[in-house]
Amino acid sequence: MSAQEHEMWDDLNIQYEHAYRNNPFKMACIEHAIASLEPESRVLDIGCGTGVPVAKMLAKAKMQVVGTDVAPKMVDIASTEVEGRFEVADMVDYQPDGKFDAIFVIYSQLGLTYAAFHKAAYKFAQALRPGGLFVIGQSATDDDVPSNDTAWDATHSYVEGYNLPFWGEPFPTLMFSRQAQRSFLESMGMTVIYDTLDDFQPDNPKCDVEHQQYVIARLNGNGVTGEPMPVPNK
Repeated sequence: MSAQEHEMWDDLNIQYEHAYRNNPFKMACIEHAIASLEPESRVLDIGCGTGVPVAKMLAKAKMQVVGTDVAPKMVDIASTEVEGRFEVADMVDYQPDGKFDAIFVIYSQLGLTYAAFHKAAYKFAQALRPGGLFVIGQSATDDDVPSNDTAWDATHSYVEGYNLPFWGEPFPTLMFSRQAQRSFLESMGMTVIYDTLDDFQPDNPKCDVEHQQYVIARLNGNGVTGEPMPVPNK
């Protein structure tokens, strides 16, 4: 992630929280994940922002929360407002400390290249305990990218650097189709147990309606069985 993007997220901080905190689709996904976890489970929130609502919901459910974000101001807020351990880190460079019962990647991968996300996701999957949960939130391509658009990869699974509106400006975005996001997780030896696709309007006049997909996948009892598919272009 570029220095400019780091600065953008830091500048948004509390505005972003206010615009996205009352998202019923995100909250329903987190509630489903919590119901599938034991109390005191160790969980990792990648791209935690200010901690609202994901890390805060997990902490209130008595989970052991570890959170990371690229924006120092957001991490400061999370550290003050949410019980857990939070640190400034880029998801591509961050090395998980030990094993986790669940890892949450909720709209924190959108500015990455596919190759960078592929590497990061594989790393996080390997940090899951057998039976652990991988939870992803993304803007699915299904309603935003025409099927004949040249931005699609060769397997027609994802687009990267696709200009999607965010905060009133085009934002180069990584997106999967709904089915490809499921297949990406399944290729690592996971079973999808939850999948929704809904339209959400952030509480800010600068923001457009977003087509949001939330997926929960459970890692099989033998751990990761393969790297995510498709493989990145060389």
